[in-house]
Amino acid sequence: MTSIIFISTIIALIYYFITLTINILKRKRIFSELRILAIIVSTYSIMWFISYLLSGDKMVSLGTDICFDDWCATITNAEQSQTLGFDGLVVKPKGQFIILSISMSNHARGIAQKPSEPRIHLIDESGKSWSFSEEGQNALERHSGNQIALDSKLELHQTLKTQMVFDVPKESKDLKAVIEEGPWITKLLFKEERKVFKILNNNDL
Repeated sequence: MTSIIFISTIIALIYYFITLTINILKRKRIFSELRILAIIVSTYSIMWFISYLLSGDKMVSLGTDICFDDWCATITNAEQSQTLGFDGLVVKPKGQFIILSISMSNHARGIAQKPSEPRIHLIDESGKSWSFSEEGQNALERHSGNQIALDSKLELHQTLKTQMVFDVPKESKDLKAVIEEGPWITKLLFKEERKVFKILNNNDL
């Protein structure tokens, strides 16, 4: 529903913008088109802001699929490591390494699936966010082998597993993992309840 409203709004904006441009070229009055454009933008902005205020996080258990159309992913495990690598290539974190085990699956009925800009990040109790650690990821892959990319193509009913490394401060509390997908423009959609995975406190990892 949110996608339909967004697309309808974009179509309306394009229509009235074209009408506005034509009237400018013909040197006609454009007050009516400007007023309609302003109403559309302001109305959508107000509705988006209300949806943002009403949206929240819903805790889900490890292993719960988060789906975007027919592409689904889940966090199956989280563990802490003080170092990564082996022999003379040991890497220490700036804070602490958190290693997430991830499972991706194709739930489509008849076609392969490739997600659009999938990403996973960790957030703490204050809302601060961390993306994966490139240094930690490289150390993990030197030890355990190359990991499968999140945006890998999944054949029909295929499931792939991978791991991602994050480096977060030791004092971080109430860590949660968030799976997202889609380009930046999806941030303009009305906000909905966000499903997050609870990553146990440091003392529990």
